[in-house]
Amino acid sequence: MKLPKELEELKDLKQWVCYKNVWDEKKQKNKKIPKDANTGRGAKANDPQTWSPYTVAIEEKEHLNLDGVGFEFASGYLGIDLDNVIDEQGHLLPVASEIVELMDSYTEYSPSGKGLHILCKTSLGKIGRRNDEIGLEMYNHGRFFTITGKPYGEPKAIQERTEQVKEIYKRYLHKPQKEDEVKPVQKGQLPPSTVESSFENLSDSDLWQRMFDSPKGSTIRALYSGDTSGYSDDHSRADQALVNHLAYWTNCDVERIDRMFRQSGLHRGKWDEKRGQLTYGERTIAVAVKSVVPFSSVRSYSLWFGTDKKKAPAVSLVKDGAKGSESVTEYIHDVLARDLERFQSFKDRKTGFSNIDEVIGCLYPGLYVLGAISSLGKTTFVHQLGDQLARGGDHVLFFSLEQSRFEMVTKGMSRLTAQENLKTAVSAIDIRQGVMTDAVQRAAETYAGFAEHETIIECDFNTTIETITGTVEEYIKQTKVVPVVIVDYLQIIQPMEKGSTKDAVDGHVKALKKLQTNHDLVLIVISSLNRQNYLTPIDFESFKESGGIEYTADVIWGLQLQVMNEEMFNHRENVKEKRDKVKSAKRAEPRKIELVCLKNRYGVSSYTCGFDYYASYDYFKPDEKFKEEIGEGQLAFRVRRI
Repeated sequence: MKLPKELEELKDLKQWVCYKNVWDEKKQKNKKIPKDANTGRGAKANDPQTWSPYTVAIEEKEHLNLDGVGFEFASGYLGIDLDNVIDEQGHLLPVASEIVELMDSYTEYSPSGKGLHILCKTSLGKIGRRNDEIGLEMYNHGRFFTITGKPYGEPKAIQERTEQVKEIYKRYLHKPQKEDEVKPVQKGQLPPSTVESSFENLSDSDLWQRMFDSPKGSTIRALYSGDTSGYSDDHSRADQALVNHLAYWTNCDVERIDRMFRQSGLHRGKWDEKRGQLTYGERTIAVAVKSVVPFSSVRSYSLWFGTDKKKAPAVSLVKDGAKGSESVTEYIHDVLARDLERFQSFKDRKTGFSNIDEVIGCLYPGLYVLGAISSLGKTTFVHQLGDQLARGGDHVLFFSLEQSRFEMVTKGMSRLTAQENLKTAVSAIDIRQGVMTDAVQRAAETYAGFAEHETIIECDFNTTIETITGTVEEYIKQTKVVPVVIVDYLQIIQPMEKGSTKDAVDGHVKALKKLQTNHDLVLIVISSLNRQNYLTPIDFESFKESGGIEYTADVIWGLQLQVMNEEMFNHRENVKEKRDKVKSAKRAEPRKIELVCLKNRYGVSSYTCGFDYYASYDYFKPDEKFKEEIGEGQLAFRVRRI
């Protein structure tokens, strides 16, 4: 098979496998078993060492007498499988046609000729869902797709389609789509309320007028008139938006939602087209009923606050720098559902450190500050974190004020050789000096495979906070993607005005927090520590020149040597002995490190995680024996101290 030019960008990625057809008696069809092109043995979706570049896979397919080649999803690539969507006349089923049109990316026939595969790029976390009712599957990890090289329709290059994938996920994969779930809300299902919160007795025209007069009235009126411009002229998104509003105002009365939507300028023949067991309209309503907070259940909360929105005085309390003027009732009524949906969309962004992920679940948007003493490995830690986020599909902007891109990339390659096998690992300095073993070459291929959207921005001592914020905003504007931002490090950022160093650092922290809040960023910044705290356990006072960190940051982490938990480091005496202990601990290989959480707005803050730090290879490995080694007494002491 000759690879189409539209897939050339995949050719050198080490994400290819072969496959063999094996008959599945139960399902009465061939099952495609992935094979490692280098060995002929089984390939694994979670083991990149069993994958190969395209040229190796296609060549070994013939030598091993296998049936075809496939592409393993990783590095931000995602595949959509549409099964049995082409009828006997060669026509595409309506649902599939809608998805193909929306995605507008590389699409090819599946091996059976009755299905389609769509390939695209996204910045999303892990996705792996299916809807057997309409023959839809979507994956960006843990699966491979067979590649036939037979484009469907006009050949298209692989496109970035994050927003389109979100839309398909929302329509067809986010909630169960069973027909029996599409029904009006029954009496008694919503919280009781004595506030006038139902408009059951109003005519449809009167209810439309109430909706037009609401705070979101201009948006609703535009949708009612058939205007889709507020949704990038995506008619389906506009449909869903109006149905969401109707679900809210009718208390999820499905029959009334359907009737009133048909009165709008958005209504078209597609509304009654079948999408599996349900029509397009029924599916759209089902999504709204499952995700929208109904009007009556929200309005009933006003009783709990002792406030009736109708009687609340119209008072403007907004001052410079303040955000929002709603009363609590107005906020619950108009904004809460949107904010809940926004916050819930942040889940599933993993750090890649198993011990941290086990404690925190995921990284929520916020300002994260990491502090450590000099030469302990804080830059390496956040760089490894950035690599792991990129490997999970995130875009990452790394502002490096100390190290060059050359240094950072060779450190990343060294780390990958250590993760593969510590016995054959190669240090970054050796790589820079020209040591190119097979392990280094594999590391380079792997790194290139997942770091497409990881950008290291080399800065200097003249870099200002405006440089950083401006670069991030321009990146978001050009790519339409919100990246993870890492700044290394805080105290080097050049002050814009004359003043004390502390004032400058506090100002930079506030500016970074504002940037983070404006774009819902995960923003990680490194901070140095005060020298007088080098021989004491890390605490808020340890952070250099900024009390603002304690109050402004959402999460504060500190890295320290595990020996800092010994009793002697909680006393002022024995300075020489403590220095010797620290020097000895820093020379160890691996170096025993712990991450201490001092503040966490998103959950438990009194946690610590242990690591083995292989400084020679810039590699932090979770220490599975950490809790056992420190002992219960010391752990209890640490938690009290934090």
